[in-house]
Amino acid sequence: MLSKEDHIVLNHYLKEGLSKTAIAEKLGINRRTVHRYLRSGKAEPRYGPRSGKPGVLDPFKDYLLGRLAIYPELTAVRLMAEIIPLGYRGKYTTVKRFVRESRPPRPLPIETRFEVRPGEQAQADFATFKTTFGTIYAFLVVLSWSRYLWVRFYHHQDQLSVLDGLQRAFVAFGGVPGSVLFDRMKTAVDRTGPNGQAVFNAEMLRFAAHHGFRPRACQPYRAKTKGRVERAVSYLRQGFFYGRVFRDLDDLNKQVTAWLRDAANRRLHGTTGEVPAERLQQEVTHLRPLNPETYTPIITVGRRISKDGYVSYNGNDYSIPEGLGKAEVEVRASLKEVGLYQGERLLALHPVLAGRGQRRLAPGHRQELRPSLRRRDALSRDADDYIEVERRPLDIYEEVLK
Repeated sequence: MLSKEDHIVLNHYLKEGLSKTAIAEKLGINRRTVHRYLRSGKAEPRYGPRSGKPGVLDPFKDYLLGRLAIYPELTAVRLMAEIIPLGYRGKYTTVKRFVRESRPPRPLPIETRFEVRPGEQAQADFATFKTTFGTIYAFLVVLSWSRYLWVRFYHHQDQLSVLDGLQRAFVAFGGVPGSVLFDRMKTAVDRTGPNGQAVFNAEMLRFAAHHGFRPRACQPYRAKTKGRVERAVSYLRQGFFYGRVFRDLDDLNKQVTAWLRDAANRRLHGTTGEVPAERLQQEVTHLRPLNPETYTPIITVGRRISKDGYVSYNGNDYSIPEGLGKAEVEVRASLKEVGLYQGERLLALHPVLAGRGQRRLAPGHRQELRPSLRRRDALSRDADDYIEVERRPLDIYEEVLK
């Protein structure tokens, strides 16, 4: 049942034009109670002579107001738990209503937009996508001032993909920005220093020195620092990927290239109010010129040889020749080839396998099996199940028949 105070407040909210749901939320009552009150047609109650009897919450109001003044985010549940040991025996709704009406108003949070000058910065990030031909990774690079977007999909989320993507993006931009902002992806950042600073890996530093930009990393758990590329990921999912069909990775990259050219960089950008492709024409004069010398990224990692004579790299297996004395090799990988070394001795050179789960046996890496062994291998994997028959000249059998 509504109290007189509730009736008065309810009528006040109705005169202000609030909805029944909003009134119910403000009063802490069920929406059906508001409906029943309106259907009853009761007149607005009036106060009679004020009773001198204090309300059940009155002795605790100063305590509640003091707590809210210092900690304005305290919930009514928490505050009720605090006043029960002090002697409160009233209802939770009474506390809830008082806390709602007494809580200091919270100022609206205002985010400061970080503005950059033309040519000052680009932002880069990976995004994961599921396709009928497996999991693939989009590498996105966006120029922070013009919002010009570049995207390419890769089979792997590795360092070679990052370096290849940045190289292609710089070519598409027509120049190199002053800095590139990453999150703390392992393909760029080697470790975190003692003061929390990002320490970039040697290959990224070599690539940055080659093109003359400064790699930067945002603070951990601060994705909004690179909000431009984060929003570009959402735009890529909804504006391009969702609802399309792709045959393979080549087809996917052809379609995204066309989409970038005809749609993404030709639209009126929601933040700048301008077309990214047109703003790029202004920004390109502020970009650093591309280094005319071709950069060839080479990634070096250590690997162990498996028992069946293969080395695993990026989810694929590459063969090594038989008869090696050591079980460790060094993988030196580029975008096109995987070289297997021991010291400076080249053991094998393979073309890079696309995707994952593939295995390549190079010609000459395994001795030619004898015909009898090939037959045994075809009949059974178990040597005990095979009996090798001795081959004899035909004239021996003719002699037996005589």
